[in-house]
Amino acid sequence: MRAVERLREERGLMGKIMFVWLALLIVFLLAAWDTGSILLMRYKVSSAADDAAFEAASVYKTTHSLDQAKAAALDQIQQQVPGAKLTRNGFVLDPTTGNVTITITKRASTLLAGRISFLKHFTKAVGTGTGSPPTL
Repeated sequence: MRAVERLREERGLMGKIMFVWLALLIVFLLAAWDTGSILLMRYKVSSAADDAAFEAASVYKTTHSLDQAKAAALDQIQQQVPGAKLTRNGFVLDPTTGNVTITITKRASTLLAGRISFLKHFTKAVGTGTGSPPTL
């Protein structure tokens, strides 16, 4: 077999290799984007839960009203993470200490992970925060 015949058999091989590498690069970039989106949502939800718990504890200290404290917490949550929801039993207030524990959840907006069934559970961000009333 001559060198010319061997080269003819490998014609188009570089195009195929480039296509495979490009496909792998696209999958990697989508995974990186989704990972960043999920981590950012987890941070936002956790931070919002902490801030809402502190706000609810502060309002409860001044008003001694559970309803007003819960409303203040919900307002704080919606300001920071629109669309986040309190979980069932996600608002717990200890009337003796005034400490408030809040648990909220929200799904991260992803390009790929939210559309694949076995990855969907990774897109759910849950944050729990406990706040005590200010001492001053």
